[in-house]
Amino acid sequence: MACRLLALLVLTLAVLVLPVESPRAQNSETPFSVLAADWNGDMDVIEELLKDSDLSPEAGEAVKKTLTKVINEATQARDRAGATVSELNARLDALGPPPEGENAAPEPDPVATERSRLNQSLSDAKSQFSLAELAITRATNLVARVGQEQRTRLAAHLLEQGPLPYLPSTLAPLPDTVGSFVANIALTAVGWWQGLADEERSGGFLGAAAFFLIGLAAAWWLRRFVLRRFGPYPVEEQPPYSRRLLAAVADGVARGILPAAILGVIILRTQTEGSPFFSDFGTILGLAAQCLMIFVLVTALPHSVFSPEDPNWRLTGLEPEKGQQILNLIRPLALLYCVDEFVLRAGDAVPQLSDVLSPEFQSVWTFGLSLAQGLLALALLRPSLWKTNDEIARDNSDAPEEDDEEEAIKTARRPFWKALHALLVLVTLVGTLAPALGYTHLGNYLLNNLLGSAILVSILYILRGLFREAIGFVTGSPLVRDRLAVRHKTRSRLKFATRFLLDIAIFVLGVSIIAPNWGVSETDLLHGLRVALSGLQIGNVTISLTDILLAVFVFIVALALIRALKRSLAEKILPETEIEESLRHSITAGIGYVGFVVAAALAVAVAGVDLTNIALIAGALSVGIGFGLQNIVNNFVSGLILLIERPIKVGDWVVVGSNEGFVKQINMRATEIETWQKASVIVPNADLLSQALKNWTHKDKIGRVDVPIGVALDSDVDRVSELLLEIAKAHPRCRRYPEPVALVMRIDDSRIEMEVRLFTSDILWVVWIASDIRKEILRRFPKEGIVIPYAQRVVHLLENGDPNRQRPAETEPAAEPDNEDPR
Repeated sequence: MACRLLALLVLTLAVLVLPVESPRAQNSETPFSVLAADWNGDMDVIEELLKDSDLSPEAGEAVKKTLTKVINEATQARDRAGATVSELNARLDALGPPPEGENAAPEPDPVATERSRLNQSLSDAKSQFSLAELAITRATNLVARVGQEQRTRLAAHLLEQGPLPYLPSTLAPLPDTVGSFVANIALTAVGWWQGLADEERSGGFLGAAAFFLIGLAAAWWLRRFVLRRFGPYPVEEQPPYSRRLLAAVADGVARGILPAAILGVIILRTQTEGSPFFSDFGTILGLAAQCLMIFVLVTALPHSVFSPEDPNWRLTGLEPEKGQQILNLIRPLALLYCVDEFVLRAGDAVPQLSDVLSPEFQSVWTFGLSLAQGLLALALLRPSLWKTNDEIARDNSDAPEEDDEEEAIKTARRPFWKALHALLVLVTLVGTLAPALGYTHLGNYLLNNLLGSAILVSILYILRGLFREAIGFVTGSPLVRDRLAVRHKTRSRLKFATRFLLDIAIFVLGVSIIAPNWGVSETDLLHGLRVALSGLQIGNVTISLTDILLAVFVFIVALALIRALKRSLAEKILPETEIEESLRHSITAGIGYVGFVVAAALAVAVAGVDLTNIALIAGALSVGIGFGLQNIVNNFVSGLILLIERPIKVGDWVVVGSNEGFVKQINMRATEIETWQKASVIVPNADLLSQALKNWTHKDKIGRVDVPIGVALDSDVDRVSELLLEIAKAHPRCRRYPEPVALVMRIDDSRIEMEVRLFTSDILWVVWIASDIRKEILRRFPKEGIVIPYAQRVVHLLENGDPNRQRPAETEPAAEPDNEDPR
C-alpha cells in the first residue's frame, strides 16, 4: 500500500511537471508523415479491438495509455506546426504583398523565389497542423468510446443477478462448498510442504525463523522507544492539541508496529522469488497476513484517536463512553471486512479455490457478510454517536445559539455534512439489501469500496492533522522567528499557503487512491487532469486552468511591483524633491491607478481573452449609461476606487453621517457597515467618496482616549494631574509613547474641568479603557481627599402646601465667596 501511494504521487508529479514525450516525439528528425502513419496505425488497431464487445479492463487500460500517447504526440506536433505557421506568415508579411494588375512591375526573381518557397512551406505546415488536429480529435473520440465501453461493462457486471441467497437450492450445497474451500487450502498447504526439498525444509525454515526473530526484536525495541519518547503519559490536565496528536500517532504506530512487522516479514517472504513460500500456499499465506495487517492498523489508529482509557489524551470532544462504543463497532466491522477480502481475493488468486467458490456460495456468503457489515455501518453512522454532550444539549435547547464567527462557520457546514451523511446511509442500505435480491457484485462493490474508502480517508485525515501541526511548529519556531527574522504577518501567510498546498496534495493523493476502486482508472484521472490544465473547449471558448492560474499570478506579481514602486516613490524618491505633498500624493495615486490597469491588461493578455469581446461589453455598457444607468455605474466605479485606493477596508471602524460601525463587506455597488447594535447599514459607494468619512482604524488601530473629570475649585491641580497620570500609566492598554497627559481644560463657577489623555494600541477598546479609568478615579480620589463636586441648585419649597402656586424654575447660584467651602 505504501509503495503504491509513493508511486502514484511520483507519477502525478511527473505528469504535472514533466512534458510527456514518447521516444518517437523526442526524435525531432522523425518525419511528420511517419508519425502520422504510426498514429493512424495504432488507432486502426484500436478500432478493430473496440468491435469486440468483451474488452477486458486490462485491455481497456492499455488502449487508453496508447491513445493518451497519441494525443500527446499529436498535440506537440500541432503546436510545432502552429508556431511554424506564425513564423512563415510573419516572413511573408515582411516581403509585402505580391504585385497585382497588368501594369504592375514584375517582382524580382529572388523575391519571387523566396515567396514561392515560403508559400510551399506554409502549405505544408498548415497541412501538418490539420492532420495533427484530426489525429487528436480521432484519439479523443476513441478514448470516450473506451470509457463508455468500460462503464457499460461495469454496470452490466454490477447489475448481474445471481441466485437468491435464501432459496433452498442455494443453501443446500453450502456446507459442501465450505468444506471444499477449507480442504483445498489444507491440500494446497500439504502439496506445498511435500514439494519442498529436504534442504529447503530445514534451511528455509531456519531463515524464516531468523527473519521472524530479528523483526520481532526490532519491532519490540522500536515500540518501547516510540511510546517512551512520544506516547501518552498520566497527566492531570489536557495537553495541547499538537502534543495529543503526536501521542495519538505514536500510540497507533506502537500498537500496530509489532504485529505489522511480523506480518510484514511473512508478506515479504511470500512475494520473493526463490523463497520456499513463493507458491500458491504462499499466496494464501500472504493474503492472510495482509488482511491481518489491515485489521491491526484499522483498530489501532481509532483507539489512539479516542483514547477511552485516558480521556485527557483524546483528539476529539467525544466522551470516553462514546469513544468506546465507536471502537466496539469498528473492531467487528474491520474483522468482517478483512475476512471478506481474504475469501474473495484468495478465490481470484488461487485456481484451486476459484473452482470451489460457486455462484451459490458467493451469493450466500455476500448476503451474510453484507447484512452484518451494513448493520454495523448503520450503527456507526448514527448522528448521536458522533455528537458531544454539549452539542446534544444545544440541539435540544430552545435558547438561541451564540452568533459568533465559529458558530456561523459550523452552521454553514451543516448542509454539506447532512447531505454526506444521507449519501453514506443510502449507499450502505443499497449495499446491504442488494445481495438479498441476488445482486452479489453490487453489494460487494458498494460496501467493500465504502469501507475501504473510509479507512483511507481516516488515515489521510490523521496524516493531514499531523502535517498541519508540523507546519505550524516550523513557522513558529525560534529559527524562523528569531534567526531568520521573519515577521509575524509573513509567517502567517506562509503557514496558510503551505497548509493550503498540503490540503490540495492530500486531496489529490486521496482521489488517486480511492477513485480506481470505484471504477475510475488512473489513466482517466491523469487524462482529466491534463485536459483541465491544458484547456477545455466549450464551443468557441477554451477554458484552461493553467492560463487562469498564470494570469492570476501575473496580476498579483504586477500589482506587487506597482505597490513597491508607489512605496518607494512616496517614502524615498519624492520626499527628496521640492514637490509639495499634495502633488506627491497625486503622482503616487495616479501611478497606482495606471499600474492597476496595466496589471489587469497583462493578466487578460496572458489568459488569452479576446479583447474584441471586452470592446463589445464596453460598448453595451456605454449604451446602458445613456439609458439611465449613471447611478449604478457611479457606484460601480466608486467601488473600484474604494478597492484600489482603500480609504476604508473590511474591519475598519468608520463613522458615516449618523451611522457608526465596522465595515463588513465592500461590494461593487454598496458597502455593508455593521453598527454596534448589530444592524447592517447599506451605504452606496458613491456616498462614501462624496461626503466626509471618519475612519478610526485607517492606517492602524492606535488612538487617543479622552477622560474628562471635574474637581473642586480648591483642589491641588498638580496633585490631581499627578494622580491622573498614575492612573493612566497603570492601565495595561496605555502606550508608553506618546505618553499620557493631564490637562486643565477650563474653570467653571463650581469646578475645575480637567482631562486625562492617553494613547492605546487598539482604539476598539476606547469605551472599556475610559470605563476603567473612571472606576480608578472614583476609587483613588476619595482616598487622596480630592472632591468631585456635584452641580448645585436652589430648590424653592411651596408655602402651606398650596398646589396652585407657581413653582419657580431651578437656577444656578451665583459664585460663592472665597471664604466659604464650595463643597
